[in-house]
Amino acid sequence: MSPNPLNDAMPPRALVARWVIRGTLTIDTALHLGGEGTERVDMPVLRDPRDGRPLLPGTTIAGALRSALADRLAGYGQAEPKEVAALFGAARGDDEGGQSPLIVFDSLGALPENQSVEIRDGVAISPATGIAEDHKKYDYEVLPAGTTFPVRLDLLLPGPSTDRNDARPEEKEILECLAAALDAFTHGENGLGAKRSRGLGRVSARWTAKRFGLDSREGWIQWLISDHEHPVVATPDQACIRDALEAAAPESLRPLALPGDVRTRVVIDLNLEVGHDILVRSPGTDPGAPDVSHLHSGGTAILPGTSVAGVMRAQALRIAKLVREGKNDANEWIDRLFGPRFEGQRPSGKLSPRAARLRFSEARLKGGRPQRQTRIAIDRFTQGVVDGALFDEQTEIGGRAIVRLELRNPEPGELGLVLLVLKDLLDGALPVGGTASVGRGVLRGSATVTWFDGTGPRQRSARIQPGEQPDGDAAADIDEAIRVFHEAGARAGEPADGAAGAGVGDSI
Repeated sequence: MSPNPLNDAMPPRALVARWVIRGTLTIDTALHLGGEGTERVDMPVLRDPRDGRPLLPGTTIAGALRSALADRLAGYGQAEPKEVAALFGAARGDDEGGQSPLIVFDSLGALPENQSVEIRDGVAISPATGIAEDHKKYDYEVLPAGTTFPVRLDLLLPGPSTDRNDARPEEKEILECLAAALDAFTHGENGLGAKRSRGLGRVSARWTAKRFGLDSREGWIQWLISDHEHPVVATPDQACIRDALEAAAPESLRPLALPGDVRTRVVIDLNLEVGHDILVRSPGTDPGAPDVSHLHSGGTAILPGTSVAGVMRAQALRIAKLVREGKNDANEWIDRLFGPRFEGQRPSGKLSPRAARLRFSEARLKGGRPQRQTRIAIDRFTQGVVDGALFDEQTEIGGRAIVRLELRNPEPGELGLVLLVLKDLLDGALPVGGTASVGRGVLRGSATVTWFDGTGPRQRSARIQPGEQPDGDAAADIDEAIRVFHEAGARAGEPADGAAGAGVGDSI
């Protein structure tokens, strides 16, 4: 046996500091973390096998943080900058890279008091007929709004390297990158889990942090005598991660500054009001409940992003078929904005899977009230009641909601198409939810459009109200965006087919 059996092992890493960051993530909109399918539901949430509590894997948190940091530093869909690999380990596809200095722990969640895991159903709507497609219905579990997860991240900072080719970032630089990644989740800008493009998984957070200096004997003793499961005693109470890190940082590291945000995007905030009532169907959960009720999450009525996205996609296709008549590229415009649909088929070489660039939020309906109604089916020949066709519905009367749309990396003309769809939505001509044929789901309101061009904070904005001219420092950009959509050259893609388009206005 060799006298030095570890000669071929990696040399130990000399650490200068260990940061422990604790946070409390609060789920603001329903969250789906996929688990193994069961007979009860097609897509259950992931649970801890020991006690059944919701499980948020550290891999999910780390992946979301990595993507958030890469987007902020380089822009959507761009190659990762070196700062991302310095914090999260090797660049994607690099098998020879170094280990990540960031340790992200799994977390077990706690449901809100008197709340349980919710079940939602998804269904594909045919753009040609406006009704559900056959065999396209599925059920999935979500964690309700208000669910909390205690999270912990440890950042191990190595000392200076003796290798000239190993240019390690300074502690201040890597802390600022970590703060930028965590900041995306502090205020609900980014999400976790599935269906994020439709508003699920948005979180907010509060933080606390502690630094153990490992370049001194006292610092090592402080770390060794601490409770390793709970080394930070303070309760997370800082709404700003930068403030939490600065409070624990030595004088030499302060102040911390977040890196610049280079993302190119257009953010649209819709201030919507329900005209009368709305019904996004949710099945009854106990014998005394109505047959169908309006969808609630965490005990509050909501306007789901899936419903808004569905009606906007269908209307956008109608508008594109009308405006782009003769250019045969309507489907290509829709697929680039909302993501392609494969109609149950495997992706072909001509069309590959990609996420939607037009993102929708899920919003709470505030100020409304439930109303239970009894309905019957009438026989068209006898005009009598059909046996067994008595059912109850519980709709949501009134209410207001603020829905956010985000168009990432907008291409010429795409914003114009979105604005034409919003004109119909804000005018009340594009109902949302079920039983729209009897007058439900009519929404009206206004919109604020804000452009971010990747050079810093908000650049310009415009406000849109039905029947009025746009106002704001970017009012002229509204009509310009619509003009570009009308005049844009043909896009390469599959030929347009399906339902005929409906007439729409040319301006807002």
